[in-house]
Amino acid sequence: MKIDCVSISTVHNFPGNLVAEQHRLRYREVITKEGWSDVYVMDGLEFDRYDNLATEYLVARDEWGNVVGTMRSYPTTIPSMLSGCFNFLVTRSLPSGHTIMDLSRLVLDRTVLPKEQRKPVVHALVLASLERGLQRGIDAYVGFMPPKIWASTFQSAGWEPEWLGDEKTLNSGDVVRAGCVTVNEAKWKRVRSVTGITESILSFGEGGEGSLGMAFHSHLAAGANEKATR
Repeated sequence: MKIDCVSISTVHNFPGNLVAEQHRLRYREVITKEGWSDVYVMDGLEFDRYDNLATEYLVARDEWGNVVGTMRSYPTTIPSMLSGCFNFLVTRSLPSGHTIMDLSRLVLDRTVLPKEQRKPVVHALVLASLERGLQRGIDAYVGFMPPKIWASTFQSAGWEPEWLGDEKTLNSGDVVRAGCVTVNEAKWKRVRSVTGITESILSFGEGGEGSLGMAFHSHLAAGANEKATR
């Protein structure tokens, strides 16, 4: 499975409108099924203040091109989800800067995907975020989610978080915890080993940044060959 890396400035590289489609998926999952409130909705789309020109989306599609999973990254150099609305979840210094990104809105289409097909999609999204982080020179991602979701996503893929605070109960009754996952080549190799995904996972669409991904993998392959000949 390939994961499409798309933003408002690159959406034209893909068929249809992946940015809009991931908003529709989020509406179906978090508004229709989960009954979220205090978020923006319009014409069957779910969005918030962190969906804007600075947002980059990772989008999973099935073999027919339907969007079945999504996750987004956002700069921490401007007010982000964790530093803004949910800063009470952090009890230590919150990492921020040009090499730190905020990850959020990990959503799957639970209607289309049976349970046995969900973990491969999650693992592909997690690995894609790690691979994209390496390409962009990112040092870490920060975010928050329920402990059981941390366990079934990042931790199950072999990417252990460093906790930024204790578990907290939101007004909704959901228990969540803030964490930070470090981006480096060792983490990338670990996640590839645990998930069993060995091919390049990212797609930048027609006329996109494919050469960047090729250069990234060539660099890693060269490093591996150099070590093997020592």
